[in-house]
Amino acid sequence: MNLITEPKRTRGKGVKPAMLHVNVRLPQYVVDHFKAGPKYTQEMRRVLTEYVDNEAASRPLEENEDDR
Repeated sequence: MNLITEPKRTRGKGVKPAMLHVNVRLPQYVVDHFKAGPKYTQEMRRVLTEYVDNEAASRPLEENEDDR
């Protein structure tokens, strides 16, 4: 790795935002389902993100979304 020619990789404005760390309680069977495959937290993230994206797409825009 050449430090002079390769720019430092950073996460700045306009780049993928940092994720927020949260603790969540889930039923054992749900955790077992995801742990059956590789990278189970990545798969949980994918499923949750896909669900929220689909919900947002199917919901009509409300006049005042700032009430959340």
